[in-house]
Amino acid sequence: MNTASSSITPSKKPESALIARILQKYGLAYAHINEPQKGYRNQSFPVLLKDGNTANVMLYKSEPGILDKIKAANAVSTHLAAKGFPVRHTIDPKIIKLSNASREKYAAVYTYLDGHTIPWEEYNQDHIKALGMTMSNLHAALADCDYALPEVADEYLAIVARMRAYFTDAPVQRALADKLLLSVKPEVFDGFEQLLVGSRLLPGKQPLHMDLVRSNVLFEDMEAAEDLKVRISGIIDFEKTAYGQPMFDIARTLAFLLVDCKYKQPEKIRKYFLGSGYIKRGAADFPHKQTDLLEALVGMFLFYDFYKFLRHNPYESLPDNEHFIRTVSQLIPRHLVVPTTSITR
Repeated sequence: MNTASSSITPSKKPESALIARILQKYGLAYAHINEPQKGYRNQSFPVLLKDGNTANVMLYKSEPGILDKIKAANAVSTHLAAKGFPVRHTIDPKIIKLSNASREKYAAVYTYLDGHTIPWEEYNQDHIKALGMTMSNLHAALADCDYALPEVADEYLAIVARMRAYFTDAPVQRALADKLLLSVKPEVFDGFEQLLVGSRLLPGKQPLHMDLVRSNVLFEDMEAAEDLKVRISGIIDFEKTAYGQPMFDIARTLAFLLVDCKYKQPEKIRKYFLGSGYIKRGAADFPHKQTDLLEALVGMFLFYDFYKFLRHNPYESLPDNEHFIRTVSQLIPRHLVVPTTSITR
């Protein structure tokens, strides 16, 4: 475990009593419980232990299938930790069920990782190269992980079904046209389904991270003599881990980079992430014959982000959302979203 960061603040919130009970169940003596870290879907409490190390207590959101997701995430991160990767992994493999919750809720204790996330506008070429290299090394290390995981194609077929239902709803179509001057054609979803069904037959499937995006990657600066001036010091949140062709993982992260790295041209992002990072510096083989698959998957992941913007934000606010505008600017040339010039009535 790592020593505590000086930026952590002791917590005075009511959750402290619950965290103390959880630590007692693990037999961990603590000096103080810190404020939960912000920006994560689950509650993450850094805890200074009496031995001087820092642990990370996770309180998971109550949602369908969460226990299976926790077990899968723990299995994959433990596999990588055993190979020396800087991943958040369990200190003790047991998962605590919180019996006083109205719905099933769980907690677990993990190592604490130093480092910091990088604001999306600050990603430089070394950050992108390091991300590509790390993903390639992750894929090489996970090739022999035999934990049974959900098929990524099946996970996204369910997502595509939800997106189809949403965009074929007449009020959604009217609102999309009236407020955002955009439309989506039904054949988009046919294409996604064909893509996913066909991917089931591809060789080389293995465990994947499936969420290696900005909020789940921690960086630290390196000495000037190093090949890259930054290093990935931590990888967190394996809850979306799934089994599939590595192009799914590559495409998910590339879609994030194309939107978030606003000061980098798309061809440069591909060069740094794929050429200089994944292929040149990484340990995994890159499936060069599947570049068409890569581009099709990038489009699907961008469209999924577009859908999430619509589901979780008032339509009126989206023209001022730079991430949304940049996502749409990637989708229109792919003919996945169509701009309209007339307002529906």
